[in-house]
Amino acid sequence: MKHLRSIVTFAAIAVPGVLVATTSFLTPLTPGTLDRSPEQVRMPTADTRAICPGPLLTDGEAEGTDAEFVDDSKVSTRVVSASAPIGAADGSTSSARLQVADLGGSVDFDNPVGQGFVSGDDTIGSTKRVTGFARPGAPALTTGLETVEGSSGDLTGLAALTCAQASSSFRILAGSGSTGSNSQLLLSNPGDVPVQAKVRLMTPSGSSAEPTELSIKAGEQRAVRLAGLAAGAEALAVDVTVDGGVLAGSVQETVLDGLRPQGIDLAAAGADAGRQQVLTGLSGKDVRVRVANPGKDLAEVTLKAYGPDGEIDIPRSSMTVVGRGVAEADLGDLDATSVVLDANRQIQAGAFIGRDGQKGASDFGSVQSTSNLAETQIMALPRTGSSSLQISPGQGQVQVQGMLDDGSLSDPQTIDLNPTATTELDPNEVSDDPVRALVIHGAQASGSQADGVHASLVVTTDDGISTVAPTPAPAGVAYRDIRLG
Repeated sequence: MKHLRSIVTFAAIAVPGVLVATTSFLTPLTPGTLDRSPEQVRMPTADTRAICPGPLLTDGEAEGTDAEFVDDSKVSTRVVSASAPIGAADGSTSSARLQVADLGGSVDFDNPVGQGFVSGDDTIGSTKRVTGFARPGAPALTTGLETVEGSSGDLTGLAALTCAQASSSFRILAGSGSTGSNSQLLLSNPGDVPVQAKVRLMTPSGSSAEPTELSIKAGEQRAVRLAGLAAGAEALAVDVTVDGGVLAGSVQETVLDGLRPQGIDLAAAGADAGRQQVLTGLSGKDVRVRVANPGKDLAEVTLKAYGPDGEIDIPRSSMTVVGRGVAEADLGDLDATSVVLDANRQIQAGAFIGRDGQKGASDFGSVQSTSNLAETQIMALPRTGSSSLQISPGQGQVQVQGMLDDGSLSDPQTIDLNPTATTELDPNEVSDDPVRALVIHGAQASGSQADGVHASLVVTTDDGISTVAPTPAPAGVAYRDIRLG
């Protein structure tokens, strides 16, 4: 495996008589590559934990009250998990121990440290907790991916979700309070004690009301129907803050137009708010970009789009977003496009792509904004449909390795980036054997039209469309210097 240079960040804080410096990086340096002073103390690596929300929830109160609401849908919910090898500070390379369990319940399997592991495409009937256990000097390069496929009845289409990590605050740009949409916020507590959460909805006219306070018991998931908090609002952003712990959140949306199914979707939080956001994987019909403005003042946003052959014209090149509100821009049909949004204030962005189905049905998928590609990240692949990895304009190269059924890694494949266009890769081209996950190395790439390089996977079936984001880079090794003087 080709050794890539580490990404190193350095911060120092000076106070009277004391200098504290912290150095952190994603892949640990091997022995002898950097002198360490006696005053340095290694900070522990952190486990990686993600929550897969489980089967789609239907409106139980409506079930059985009217023939129109009887749900005869055939829906399959599956989870695949993977643990890829990563280097340790002692020079060894191995994958982290990987455990999948019910949220707050029994363990499905617990795979030990090894040379790589990919689970089967396991059917699930409940919320799952995926944990990668870090080793001394080596973070856990692990991931979980949930896919939901509906083939008949009211729930048809495809939903794919990189299982979300828990946080004390997050914002999800998804859901609607309009007629025909059943949008539910799913909050999962992976901890051992109850936590309190405040949920605020952002709408096109601003915040809908005072925050709703909720209590989520340890090891449980709670669902909140968003139409009850913002009835009639066509576009929403869900703002969650947690007191006393962390929560993993996602938004489930199913849409009906009369009796015609119009899709299913699962969405999680994207990149943190900033003055720039990048959306990659805009490839489908009726593309919509949604922007949230968490500040109190009006935000002015510009949009630039880069297709497979270079910069392209789009119907909307600018938009305004009211304070503490959301706005949408319709961009029409796009193919393998990345959109860079720049604003005069902190914003967050997401998007939606569509696909026609059969007999008037259709499907949609949400696209979350992503952070810059890090030195090493992992992305599990759905075991259905056709996939396209799409990378935003950049300079340099991205290396991709495929994880196979036995957990081994294929030889690295180098992708030369286009500085003015979106680059595509079919995961099947990485190896002659079936590829179950991708390990992506972004250290040798830099953004040309935005700060950094970004990637998303677009998945399509006959009746569905969805996207997958890379799992955030694992928490790396950290050292702390304390020098008195």
